[in-house]
Order: sequence, then C-alpha cells, then structure tokens
Amino acid sequence: MKPIAPTLAAALLALSLTGCAMLPSAPPKVSVLVDLDPASTDRTVIVENLTADRTGVLFMPDRVSGNLLRIDPRDPRPVVVGRLEPRVVNGQNTPANGGGLAFDAQGDLLIVAAGFGEVLRIRAADLDPARPGVAQTFATGMPGANGLVIDRQGQVLVSGGASGTVFRVAREGGVGQAIGQIERFSRTLPDGRTQQAIVANGLALDAAGVLHVADTARGAVWKLAALPDGRLGPPALLARDPMLEGADGIAFDRRGDLWVAANELNAVVRVRSDGSLAEVARNGAGGPLEFPSAVVFVGDAAYVTNFDVPRRANLDAGSTTTAREGIGASVLRIQR
Repeated sequence: MKPIAPTLAAALLALSLTGCAMLPSAPPKVSVLVDLDPASTDRTVIVENLTADRTGVLFMPDRVSGNLLRIDPRDPRPVVVGRLEPRVVNGQNTPANGGGLAFDAQGDLLIVAAGFGEVLRIRAADLDPARPGVAQTFATGMPGANGLVIDRQGQVLVSGGASGTVFRVAREGGVGQAIGQIERFSRTLPDGRTQQAIVANGLALDAAGVLHVADTARGAVWKLAALPDGRLGPPALLARDPMLEGADGIAFDRRGDLWVAANELNAVVRVRSDGSLAEVARNGAGGPLEFPSAVVFVGDAAYVTNFDVPRRANLDAGSTTTAREGIGASVLRIQR
C-alpha cells in the first residue's frame, strides 16, 4: 500500500479534527447532592437560597426550623451552625424566612430576613455546630427583602421583591437606601388565580461589577450599571423569554454566562452576554429539579436548591395541589 502524501494526510487530519469539534458535547450531569428530608416529600424543610464560603462549603437557611445549615459537598450531611429566631411583628409571631445570603470580607455571613425586611448577620466565630450562633440585625428598612449580593466595595445590595426596589446597605450596616428600580408588573399564572408580582428577585454581579436582577413576574433579567453618584442607572433588558418563566436565583459561571433557576418550569437556563439562551436542564414533577430557586458555583460545579412549591411543572400528574413525585427539599449538583 502506497504511503499517503503529506498534504493529503494533513487534510484528512484537519477533517478528522473538525468532525470531532462538531460532535455535540455531553449534556450536564444533574445529581442529588443531599435530600434535606429523606423521610418525607412534604415541605418539612424549606430552603430557598444558598451560598458557599471560600473553601466551597455550602450554607443555607431553613425557613421551617429557623436553622442555618452547613453542607460540605465532600461529605453532604446537613449540620446546624446558626439560628434565625422568629419575632413578634405587628402582634404576630413571625419567622425570619431566610432569603439571599453571602459572606463578607471578614467571613461573617449576611442573610436576608424576608419576614422582617432586614439583613441579619452571624459572625464567623459563631458559625459553630457546638454552639450555633443567633443571627442579629445588621440592616433595616427594606420591605420585601429577597435577594442579596455584596459588591467590590463591601456594600450590600438587596432586592425588594414586588416593589422592584434595589437597596444598598453600607459595609457597617444601618438602614437600607433605595438606589435602583425595576418597574412593577404582575401576571396571572396559568392556573387562572395565582398572581406573580415579584420583579426584583435574585441578584448577581458580573465581572465588570454590573448588577443583574432576576424579574420573576416577567420571566426576564435586567442589567443595572452603577452611576457616579452611587445610584443605579435605568434597567436595561438582557433577556425576556418564556424559557425564563419564574426566573429566581441567578449566578455567573467562570465563562461569564448567567445561570438562571426558572422555578415554574423546573429548569435551569444559561443566558449569554448577548441575551441568547440555552437550556441547561429541565424535567417534570419527578425531579431532580423541583421548583429550583437558587444557584451557586463552586469551581465548575453548580449547586441548586429545590424550593419544591407545588406549581406549574412541579405539580404531580393530574393534580392541582401536590408535588410529591420527586424527593422534595434538596440540593442538586450540576456538572458539565
């Protein structure tokens, strides 16, 4: 057999490499990191948000018990390391309803208390399984407080839910100041009765420090750049699409793409900087995604909370009230 000429061999190699590049990549692997209540699929645990510390350990508040849970992905057993105590508000015993959370530069954990319209703080030294610390008030005056992110200057940004307001809190805490606004909007869900009016939900900052806001009611993501006076400029629409129905928690991956937990669809969607969308994962009521509500990255692995609200894609077949086909409250891991 005659040897192949060098030019022909190079051409065949190039064609082979091109063909390999065109092969579709494997879909991301979605797995359950931890079932937060193995004995039940009822909402005995309600975890809406999570964050990670510098070592990649996850932290999340349980709205039912008021416990702050720590979960090491290498040994995923929930450990209680803090407490969010209820209070009497307007004459009623009110849970803190822990929301968005993040670690500051000192290693203290800041947590939205949606029930109080506040941000709470647990000092780093008090995140202790032997003696769980009780969260104390860090900032007040933020009705509808929901999402939270800390900017490069250490200032805390908080979303205001249905009001559409974005608040800023100084590094040392205090009273939240309104610095940005998403126009209010409300829609009726396909059940014909449920109203969705949350327009300022999950928050994330891109590499340039531009704030991104998940608009749950519209199924959209907005960008708000900082102005010289410290306020935020008018919102610019990054994406609005049926694929983003129920846009909730958001986070940027290492490539600069924004991942969105689309809770109504039991889906996670990737949004590029040009506004184009791609589905990362999606499923029916049987899971593993069950009304996903938050995303955080540890390296290239994404961790997602299941809020498990019985609505839309998370309803059992033929049901209008239940979501018991999956495992319920849990944390998922998505790896490429």
